[in-house]
Amino acid sequence: MSKATPEPAADGAPAKGGKKKMVIIALAAVVLLGGGGGGAWWFMGRGEPDAAAEAAKAEEKRKATRAFVTLEPFVVNLSDSESDRYAQVGVVLEVEGKEANAKVTERMPAVRNEILLLISSKKASELTTRDGKQTLAEEISVAAGRQLGWVPEDEQGDDGDDEPPAKPSKDKGGKDKGSNGKSANPSKVAKPKPAPVPNPVTQVHFASFIVQ
Repeated sequence: MSKATPEPAADGAPAKGGKKKMVIIALAAVVLLGGGGGGAWWFMGRGEPDAAAEAAKAEEKRKATRAFVTLEPFVVNLSDSESDRYAQVGVVLEVEGKEANAKVTERMPAVRNEILLLISSKKASELTTRDGKQTLAEEISVAAGRQLGWVPEDEQGDDGDDEPPAKPSKDKGGKDKGSNGKSANPSKVAKPKPAPVPNPVTQVHFASFIVQ
């Protein structure tokens, strides 16, 4: 006696086993597509450098080349006229690069002279506050940097290229002429300014600070 063939569902839907197989195939396709997209995203992300990470690496590299140069303490008379006041200040220069470190040693007398003149020009009241000490540190950084050959940013690249051109004369036809008699170009292309050179003295620290 032959087995009876199972009748299809009344609404024409496929058998339950076929439904399960189709669901499994669909899920597998979604997983494969998702995995492929995620892998592509991961590889593409690794191929593009992170600007923040690159900047952090560059900063770490700069810090690795920095050195601390301790100067002999300064004992100077201050500029107070109503009474005799003096200051004893220990200065430590933080410089960037071996070249700057060597220059400080080479130019030590000039560096000390600039710092000495700078401190002696202050009054006691200017050096007893935190803001006054911070201002002195910034001024020492500029003064010492100048002795190492550095030029402040506002003085760099001042070669006169930004001056407006002289007003050209006009020929008989009303056209502008240059100094050689030829028609002048009304527009002037300014030269791009180079990036400012940083101060090799990156920071000034005080090892001691006494005002009496």
